Amino acid sequence: MEQQQFQIIIADESHQDFAQIIVDEMESSAKARGTGIAKRSPEYIKEKMRQGKAVIAFTTDGVWAGFCYIETWSHGEYVANSGLIVSLSSARAGWPSRSNGRSST
Repeated sequence: MEQQQFQIIIADESHQDFAQIIVDEMESSAKARGTGIAKRSPEYIKEKMRQGKAVIAFTTDGVWAGFCYIETWSHGEYVANSGLIVSLSSARAGWPSRSNGRSST
């Protein structure tokens, strides 16, 4: 079976239409896992895109597959990432296990 290929790029203003999809996926994923995750607004996600502090992934067919953003504080002295937010269809295709933390490098 051929593995699905993904393109990972720095998110920008052209990706803001995906903000609500990303927020919805974050919420449904947290509910399904029974975990508490900080709820983010679409505006917050859009701001991360505008700041260049996010990456977004698409299948080679242009379908949204995943997203990750960074948060900085103390004038950039500290940095954390959101963790990989993956669409359900991409998770089923096995993408998270193959990406193995590439967003943190």
